[in-house]
Amino acid sequence: MDKKKEKSKFIENIKLGLYFGLLIGSLVGIIRLYIFIQENNYISTNLKKIVYYLFQYSLNQSILIITIFFVLLFVIIYFYKSFQKYIFPGCVSIIFFLIAGLYLNKKFFPGLYEIESILGNIFLLIFCGFIGFLVYRYWTLDFRFLKKLYRTPLLIFLIVFVFSYNVFTTLKIRDLKLLSIKGDISDKEIIKLFNLNYPGLENVKRSVDKKDYHTAIIKLLDYYNKRDENTWLVNKDYVTIFDSSYVIKRAEEAIDHQFTIRGITATLPDNIDWNKDPVGNKEWVYALNTHYWWEKFVLAYQLTRNERYSIEFNNQLVDWILDNPVIKWKNESKPTWRLLEAGCRMMRSWPIAFQFFPESPNFTHQNRKLMLASIYNHAQFLRLFKSPMRNHMLYEGMGLASVGIFFPEFKNSLVWKEVGFNRIKHLIDTEINSDGSYIELSTTYHQEVAELFDKVTDLAYRCRDEELLDSLYIKKIESLYEFLVKISKPDGTIPAINDGHPGDVKELLSYAGDKYKRPDFTFVGSGYKQGKEPAYKSCELPDAGFYVMRTKWDSTANYLLLDAGPFGSAHGHEDKLSFELYAFGKTFLVDPATYTYNEKDKYRYFFLRSSAHNTVIIDGKSQARFWDRENWVYHEGNPNDNIWRSTNKYDYVEGTYKDGYGNYKERVDRSVNHVRKILFVKPEYWVMSDVIEGEGEHTFQQFFHFVPIRLEKSENKSVCTKANSGSNLAIFPVNDDGLSLDIVQGSEDPIQGWISTAFQKKSAAPVAIYTKNSQAPAMFNVILFPTESQITAHEFSLVSIPVIVDGEELKEIEAICLKFQSDDWIDYILLSRSVSGVKKFDKFQSNQDVAYFRVNKNGDIINKFEFLINE
Repeated sequence: MDKKKEKSKFIENIKLGLYFGLLIGSLVGIIRLYIFIQENNYISTNLKKIVYYLFQYSLNQSILIITIFFVLLFVIIYFYKSFQKYIFPGCVSIIFFLIAGLYLNKKFFPGLYEIESILGNIFLLIFCGFIGFLVYRYWTLDFRFLKKLYRTPLLIFLIVFVFSYNVFTTLKIRDLKLLSIKGDISDKEIIKLFNLNYPGLENVKRSVDKKDYHTAIIKLLDYYNKRDENTWLVNKDYVTIFDSSYVIKRAEEAIDHQFTIRGITATLPDNIDWNKDPVGNKEWVYALNTHYWWEKFVLAYQLTRNERYSIEFNNQLVDWILDNPVIKWKNESKPTWRLLEAGCRMMRSWPIAFQFFPESPNFTHQNRKLMLASIYNHAQFLRLFKSPMRNHMLYEGMGLASVGIFFPEFKNSLVWKEVGFNRIKHLIDTEINSDGSYIELSTTYHQEVAELFDKVTDLAYRCRDEELLDSLYIKKIESLYEFLVKISKPDGTIPAINDGHPGDVKELLSYAGDKYKRPDFTFVGSGYKQGKEPAYKSCELPDAGFYVMRTKWDSTANYLLLDAGPFGSAHGHEDKLSFELYAFGKTFLVDPATYTYNEKDKYRYFFLRSSAHNTVIIDGKSQARFWDRENWVYHEGNPNDNIWRSTNKYDYVEGTYKDGYGNYKERVDRSVNHVRKILFVKPEYWVMSDVIEGEGEHTFQQFFHFVPIRLEKSENKSVCTKANSGSNLAIFPVNDDGLSLDIVQGSEDPIQGWISTAFQKKSAAPVAIYTKNSQAPAMFNVILFPTESQITAHEFSLVSIPVIVDGEELKEIEAICLKFQSDDWIDYILLSRSVSGVKKFDKFQSNQDVAYFRVNKNGDIINKFEFLINE
């Protein structure tokens, strides 16, 4: 009898574990699914069947984990009754962890935003354990109460529920299955993936009707061999556009497993570990899995017919497919199945390899079957999962649509194309701003995205997707190129703003000019030799917050671009109010670019910080937008509060930074704001006034980052470039006793005086740093003066003179007049804001906010302008 009682209690505990596991597991699974869909920004189009799959997987995974946990817990309690008091706190801990752990751990640690998920989950598990400890200390739940909650009918219902939804969802997602590829896959399983009523597959269908699947596969592969080359991604003529020596060199390097990615070269062993990071930069191993060099194998094979390229391709193909089976749930930390790289593979390297290598006897029927099966898995995976937004989602959508278009024989091809295009249309609607900017606000990513969206139109033309070819979509894609025209420097390059790299856009704009029939694109793309000059010179791009001051459209123009816009999401730098300056054929002041994405590299943080840009820092602290994730989301409808005025005599821009200085390790100081005013006295020079509003005593520093060039500083703290030939630039500050000047170049400790000329490449370059210790509010006032030849500081003088209103001298923070003098003329520049009345300075007066007067040696006014800022 005692044994029966013991057995009955043991079974009772098992049932309790099963009951609570099924109940709580179901609830957790539903919550996790909801969080997953919200976090990944799934849109309603084509969502229904995907949700069935996600629902089944999320619930089953949660139920499995939690049920095992509860059953083991109740078994332990059967043997060790003292563990009863740990049930409730343990349950709370595991439930918190399972709900948050998979998706939210990075949000709990904003300072560790790039933390690896396994480490993040360890931190989160400790945090959830602490919550359980608090529950244990302050909230006890009697074990007998838990037993009272048990209901046999509800347990039966839960078992029936789990069985029923698995049957129901399995029936609903039959066309969403993922293939298990383990060395071989049956001919029948492959054939079942294809629409045998597709034109050209009649012979395949006849063999299938006879249940001769092996012959059917041979006929299917023969069909692909003979398919019209115009139905593929490229035709054979594309081989001729490549430099054969370059192609063969790169193909030979890939045979030796020598890969150069993002400026880093590494040689991998014979058996490539596709998930291992060999260089300490996870972006490197991600890019490795795009298989970008397979196209070089194809080209080298077409040029030489050397089977070495085919053999190596086949070895890598089979190795990758068999070592990296498709995963059943999105995991962006897994290099082989990160969504971005899966999309990239399907966009180019895999379709081109499948198209061209059948000419080689080494691309066997077996290998081609494996590749078709894996292409199918890629499309299914990209259909099921997606990135929330941005360029990742664009690559993924294009990869999915590409499989649907270039492999139309698959049963699911139309759905793949539809889902891919719908995601791309969503991005066009939501991520291209009205001024033509792309919402990540990185100039390099803008260029990349413009080319990608342009390829979308090529895909749409291929399959005549009339909605995507609608003029509204085409106009938005066209506007991406117009944006590049507007920000292009006179030499045809673009500034490397945010996560950007120096780049020339002339060839791209020439192409866009031909495609979109835009002579203004052609004009800039041709180096101002063909086409038609744009109707504007200076311009504002209010969504991006970019303001371009330009004198003319040729390579000798004077040009300044101010970045006074939003942060720019994951690719943003702490660079608000920074600028680039080009004059008379040369770039002088630059954005330092990116250098690296590797968070382990000490230079990564330097290139992000404000001190690496042409802006101002406070008490050694950088701007602090990066650490607030709200700044990573572009808020449409929150226009920049910048001021822009432009005429043929002047350009004026005023922007404000007010998000504080510091980072997650420091207290963010929000006691000061930075207001930058730039007046372009056309066509000669720029006046820049930095006003630091606020209170308290601080150390203020103003930075000017030059390209590699020799600098000379003078006693009055001006800085002049000393190029042996051609143009130069001088910076003249309004000097005072509290102002100091340092020039730093190539410093390692602290890191300062560096720019990046290409990814993973940096060069020492001089930076002029003006410093003052003073009470806020404070000011820096400088003139940026370019010349076509040599310039020395003693040729000019710059001082501030009093501004009088109603007999009283105004504080400089209210109004300042700069007197800028050369041997031939004297300029008076009044800068004020919200000061009413007539402002008198020297022998001049004005009731406007900004005024400019030039007098000659005789004191005659030879040029002037005045305007109200808020007019």
